[in-house]
Amino acid sequence: MIDDEDEDEEILKKGVSLKSVLKNLLLILLIIVGVLFIYLAGGTNQITNWFIGFSFICLGSTLIQIKKRKSEPNLQTLSILKCNVCGITKVRNYQHGDYVFREVETCNDCNESMLIEQIYSVKLKKPTVAKKEEELKSKARK
Repeated sequence: MIDDEDEDEEILKKGVSLKSVLKNLLLILLIIVGVLFIYLAGGTNQITNWFIGFSFICLGSTLIQIKKRKSEPNLQTLSILKCNVCGITKVRNYQHGDYVFREVETCNDCNESMLIEQIYSVKLKKPTVAKKEEELKSKARK
């Protein structure tokens, strides 16, 4: 039920953006400036130059390591109910207290109790831009 292929395709579709390349180049340049401050900066106060250079190196290396947090995927937890007498299967949203082999409801066909056979979560796909536009148009019509 869960598509691992969708996750792999998302990773492959992600390219390197110009923004991320420029950001990394800027941060590497910041580290280089720090090194140059330490080794090439002349002057009477070498301790100040070393401190400034070291600060540039620390700032650049720290900013390189900061990564954008990934948003948590939207998950929907489902319970699958099955009647042991007539074999009918029903899927419903997970309810607090559900566990496998718990008797929960009566079957609509044979009035016997149904057991929870499986509980699992599915990753909901993000709506595409076209779907979002359709939703906005339908809300505007109402």
